[in-house]
Amino acid sequence: MNILVATDGSESAIDAARRSMDLLRPGAHVVVVAVIPEYEDPMSDAGGIEGPGISYKQAEKDWKRATAEGQAALDRTVSVLGTEVEVRLVPDDEKAGAVIVRVAIEMNADVLVVGSSSKGWLSRLFGGSVSDYVAHHAPCPVMLIRHDH
Repeated sequence: MNILVATDGSESAIDAARRSMDLLRPGAHVVVVAVIPEYEDPMSDAGGIEGPGISYKQAEKDWKRATAEGQAALDRTVSVLGTEVEVRLVPDDEKAGAVIVRVAIEMNADVLVVGSSSKGWLSRLFGGSVSDYVAHHAPCPVMLIRHDH
């Protein structure tokens, strides 16, 4: 069984990861994925005489921060699982939900685990959420674990 656990390091995501392991088959192949923004080349948005919006130094600083935050999210999630897992830190410029669905397809996931916090209906309507996107687009069953603390 291939299990994909999506995390952003939040309390909701970590709770979902922990609770899912109690419900899913022991000995399964578990992949924990976190999505971070792709490195932004300052020259990619430069136009005309105004030049780039940020400096190379700032772009590098932003990239290092995003990478460190993503790795910390993976580390916090893995620490609660109590089993051997594969970790993937995926830099991408797509929305996180789309990236998670793509990883599920690539690894032929049997189940995708994602946490859900209690966003109000208005927030979901206008902002959407990763869990909503994944629930509607995943190629496999989705274990959506609510976290209402």
